[in-house]
Amino acid sequence: MNEDLFNRWAPDYDDQIKEGEENFPFAGYSRIKELIRRLISAGQEVEVLDLGVGTGFLTEKLNQDGARITGVDFSEKMLEKARARMPGARFFQHDLSRGLPPELTEERFDYILISYTLHHWEDWKKVELLGQWKNNLKDDGQIIIADIIFSRRGDWKKARKKAGDKWDDKEHYLIMEDLAFSLEQCGFSWSFFQVSFCGGILQLRPRGEVD
Repeated sequence: MNEDLFNRWAPDYDDQIKEGEENFPFAGYSRIKELIRRLISAGQEVEVLDLGVGTGFLTEKLNQDGARITGVDFSEKMLEKARARMPGARFFQHDLSRGLPPELTEERFDYILISYTLHHWEDWKKVELLGQWKNNLKDDGQIIIADIIFSRRGDWKKARKKAGDKWDDKEHYLIMEDLAFSLEQCGFSWSFFQVSFCGGILQLRPRGEVD
């Protein structure tokens, strides 16, 4: 990922999401945002770790609902907007490919939210990081992933054709038929919801170590 690119993107990021609601890569974003709000039972005691928080556009409503938000992103310009949007939240500038910031490695959260971030890494790296972050969940906690994600490779191919020039072959979009076995071996049970032709929500829950 290119930090300078995301810093330059920050001023227009929210507007591009809103304008691209029916198009790749943000098709279905408002529905995804509302579904996440329903999935996370927010309240004064609910701790949410938002990895790849960006401008805070996705978690703003959760913060208003009373959830305690901790956000991590590698773009300082994105974080400036997130801080203004959620002044009571905590934020850390950090490259998530290296794991969590040292200040957070011993903390536990009810929900870990990862939005439009995992597709920057190859599948083996996705599974490696998710396995690490699983240790930062409280009992009965879960990881919620919102991203460019598909059930089958056939759906991936259809989306690639529909997206046209907007598709980025350098990115590694999630395909559940490729990822499911590795996630189960890593100790997760999972549920997946396709929201648009390219966007979806994946819920991961630890189910203990696999023999």
